[in-house]
Amino acid sequence: MILRVLFDGLWEGAAVVAIAYLVNQCVPRRNATTRYAVWFATLLALVAVPVFTVLSNAGTLLLTAVQPHAATGEHTWTISLFPAQPLVHGAAGFFTPALRWILAVWLLGAGACLARLGASLARIARIRKAAIPSQTAGDVLISTDVAIPIAVGFRNPAIIIPKHLFETLPAADLDRIIAHERAHIRRHDVSGNLVQRLVEAILFFNPWVHVAGRNLALEREAACDDWAIRKTGDPGEYAAFLATLARCVCQARAPLATPSALGSRHELVERIERLAGCAPRGLTVNYYIIGGTVMIFVLLTLALEAFSPALAFAPPQSVATPAVTGSVAAAACAKPNVDALVTKPAEPQMPPGLKAGGSVILAVTIAPNGSVTGLSLRKSSGNAQIDRSVLDAARHSKYSPKLVDCKAVAGSYLFRADFAPRQ
Repeated sequence: MILRVLFDGLWEGAAVVAIAYLVNQCVPRRNATTRYAVWFATLLALVAVPVFTVLSNAGTLLLTAVQPHAATGEHTWTISLFPAQPLVHGAAGFFTPALRWILAVWLLGAGACLARLGASLARIARIRKAAIPSQTAGDVLISTDVAIPIAVGFRNPAIIIPKHLFETLPAADLDRIIAHERAHIRRHDVSGNLVQRLVEAILFFNPWVHVAGRNLALEREAACDDWAIRKTGDPGEYAAFLATLARCVCQARAPLATPSALGSRHELVERIERLAGCAPRGLTVNYYIIGGTVMIFVLLTLALEAFSPALAFAPPQSVATPAVTGSVAAAACAKPNVDALVTKPAEPQMPPGLKAGGSVILAVTIAPNGSVTGLSLRKSSGNAQIDRSVLDAARHSKYSPKLVDCKAVAGSYLFRADFAPRQ
């Protein structure tokens, strides 16, 4: 299940990021606060959408609810059960060991990224502890351990300014730095940055998470620029200050777990270009846009649930005893390699009052003792009640195991139920 969430996030993430780009086309560039909120919602959606499409069947249930149903109706059922194709068995045998390695690589990668984030938090704590309070403001600290200004702290936030900048920059530029970092604190960007880094650590392999993260960081700094301009004055002077600050700190980077006034060179150029205009800048979130974005993500999730149903698992059922299994295996030794057979298929119980046609295909995993160990919905009828009826029938059918060299082994089957309205 974990692997399915991770893999689904790769292709579903493309749709989520595309939606974010389209939404931000409707948001003026000067309103960085709203654009940031859109990207933050996108980052959370990159986690939530794959999880819900795997764990939830709400989309299928909703699709069933809106479908027109006749008041009465009877159905005839034709159940066909046949082994999965040899290619499917071969692919499963090839990928099963690979999946274990993929899971192990993901755990190692996520662990390394989380350890790096933890080390960054510990470093920030040490820097803050060693910093010296300034005489200008109680929340401003001076440190020789950082190269660029940063905002730190969750419960007791503070601003840390490099000592060489504090001693060399004019008072007006120091005010701009402090205004920018206070904007980070006021907007709770320290906590938001931590959430971003946690998601990037856990989904380190997903390129869409990093796309959303880069845009998120850019809009966050642009929003704080707007706060600082509102506090200190002219956008042109602020743009010149950013260029001066960039020359002073060169290529220095902030610790991973804290926002700062400077990002990459490309981001800094974009921020300076953005400040070239003097149009009024929005400091509040447009909640209509954010609400609409969240609603689109919800609809996307429901659509994916409806047309790509989650795996359905069933607990092992004792439908064949070891004695029966042994007798079947002994009788089949004339053919030492045979696929498993259905010895007693159960008939699905059609929900009353439904009138529909179609088919349901399930992949049934059979243990060596003939019990059902797993059910996977490969093709949905589009009706959750019908799907559940077929799942229940497959679960309660009786099977004999697959034989390899007269030895019972685990196998897979495709359970297909075709149904049509009775005329």
